[in-house]
Amino acid sequence: MHRFPLVAITLLAACSGSSSPEVLSSGEVKPLPSGADIISDPPDDSYVGDVSFNTLLNDTRADYGVVSISPNKALASAAYAHALDMEQNNYLSHTGLDGSTPGDRADAAGYNWDFIAENIASGFHTETGVMDGWMSSQGHKDNILDPRADDFGLGRVDDIWVLMLGSEF
Repeated sequence: MHRFPLVAITLLAACSGSSSPEVLSSGEVKPLPSGADIISDPPDDSYVGDVSFNTLLNDTRADYGVVSISPNKALASAAYAHALDMEQNNYLSHTGLDGSTPGDRADAAGYNWDFIAENIASGFHTETGVMDGWMSSQGHKDNILDPRADDFGLGRVDDIWVLMLGSEF
């Protein structure tokens, strides 16, 4: 079976000096403002996004008639690592500075995927805010509502968010 990653067509990022998000074209790298602080610890055995995000994500899917998905430690680990890399290296992109893709990051975390999708955002300070931003962007919304997803993992460092959605073989 072929594995095809699905990446949102657009990226959400905060405008420098502005609290409103902007939409970037696919493949564009957005430098982040310097001086961001890490506010999340590395994921432990139970970290995959807090209960409120799990509820928010699955309630959103239910509103569109899509089945619930489950938190996954491997996807959360991959999402957190990418958020941390972007924060520490001052960029926002689906492609890591090492050239990694969402599928590469899922593989490295031990997630044996046959479907993978990634949403990223910067400039949001709450779960509701980032979810509203993603649902206002067609590519991100498509990822959140994709019926192929069975699992998700959320990583957040300061105001940088990574949501990975997937299903395993």
